[in-house]
Amino acid sequence: MPKIAKDEFGNKKIRDVLGGRCAVLCYEKDPLLWQYRQKKEGSKSYIYRVLNEPDLSKAALLAENMYLDLKNQDKPGNAQIKDAINQWIRVKEERQQSGQVTSSTVRGTVSALRTAVLLYLTGEKKLKKVSQIKQDTFMDYITWRNTKAWKLIERDGQQKPPLPATIKRDLVHVADWYKNFLIPKGFATTRPTLPAVIVRQDQMDANPPISLETDWPQIYRYFEKWANKFEAHPNSARITAWRQMMRHFVLICYNSGCRPKELLGTIEKRRVPHPEGGWMVNDLVKGGLRWCDVEVEPQVHKTVDGKSFEFLEAVLYIRESKTGVPREIPTNTGEYFLRWRRLCDEYRKENGLPKLTDKDFVFFNPFTNRPYPYTQCSKAWAEMRENLSLVLEGSKSGKPYTLYSLRSSYITNQIDEGKDVYLIKRITGHSLEVLTRHYDRSDLRKRRAEATSRTYGASREKSKKIDLSNLAKYDKKQSLKETKYTDEVVVEKKKFQMSMRKKANK
Repeated sequence: MPKIAKDEFGNKKIRDVLGGRCAVLCYEKDPLLWQYRQKKEGSKSYIYRVLNEPDLSKAALLAENMYLDLKNQDKPGNAQIKDAINQWIRVKEERQQSGQVTSSTVRGTVSALRTAVLLYLTGEKKLKKVSQIKQDTFMDYITWRNTKAWKLIERDGQQKPPLPATIKRDLVHVADWYKNFLIPKGFATTRPTLPAVIVRQDQMDANPPISLETDWPQIYRYFEKWANKFEAHPNSARITAWRQMMRHFVLICYNSGCRPKELLGTIEKRRVPHPEGGWMVNDLVKGGLRWCDVEVEPQVHKTVDGKSFEFLEAVLYIRESKTGVPREIPTNTGEYFLRWRRLCDEYRKENGLPKLTDKDFVFFNPFTNRPYPYTQCSKAWAEMRENLSLVLEGSKSGKPYTLYSLRSSYITNQIDEGKDVYLIKRITGHSLEVLTRHYDRSDLRKRRAEATSRTYGASREKSKKIDLSNLAKYDKKQSLKETKYTDEVVVEKKKFQMSMRKKANK
């Protein structure tokens, strides 16, 4: 650190400016030139700037202007847009490491803000600071995203305009950025106007339900044959375990309505304290169904004819859900769980693996005790779609079945059977709005008789509505009715008198 110069009296050449908020000083290497110095708030370090001004009064004036400029730069609103986005992403990453949000949430934030939104603000709008974002800045975002952005943003696969749902997701992340970071931190005072993105029902149907009458039997039989197919392979034991797991996962997911990752489980990296101090990154299991979370119990069911029979039910306890709220799911999957447990026990015995315990996961790899990669399950599902492409009727929307179609199929089947929507809401963990918007696809053909029913041979009853604009007509009808009633009373009275006279004469 350079030494401060001294004057002819031996005093340091340093002068306070603005009551000590900053100062000008000379160094020994340039004892005739005044420079700028300011102490950082809450720190022992200083901010230095070069003035190179020989006149003290002019240096003091320059120092005042320098102090005001630095103060303005320190305001949150003057922060760089890129820096504000990176700070928010770091906050998200810290929350993910502590288990508050999922890794997919962090990836979505990075994809939306650091790519599309940053390119729009700094490239299209030529903005640099957060304070430059005005109330109407995002009003052209949808047009830009559909016409220009997709040509500039590199992505895997075919370059094409984004779906409306993708643009809507970007704007949701912008709103989240403002609400939970920029405004609380003082970077902004209000959120800019965000345009509404209209997503049509056919565009939201990304996971179409599988028809119970046509396509589901084909998929059921496919996975049954696929799982029991023996292939001569060095890792045939591992292949057998994987295929049987996939088969039973598909059956249970279709009949329980669980989210795939709630049953399969995933691995997430989280930062945890190190025993010797500091931090370390560990792989932690997110979700996944354990054997202790499954209760199988025989229950008495009845046929349409009223005959009783015993059926195995299974109640699943989902600990890690998307909404963070645990839930219990009663299902008719007891037979599948019994068969899968027998296969697991026999398989572990044959391959010298440890016996299952209640704490073990239902659908984990028995050799690694870790969940199978979700991409591996998706690939097996895609192979099924390709192998059955000639026999599957497919969805009415023309979109392919996905793993999430297993969940939407369960919900659609429950609605078609007339189950209480509040019961479906509690079982699936959905909101009523989502159930109505995404899953109420009841086939109108099944209710055709109800919609087209008519009562033939009966005349339609005329309307008795009173025409308030023509009350005179109504009064005339009433008087005619009263006259008719009076005449009928007179006639009946005469008949009664004649009958009494006849009795008297006899």
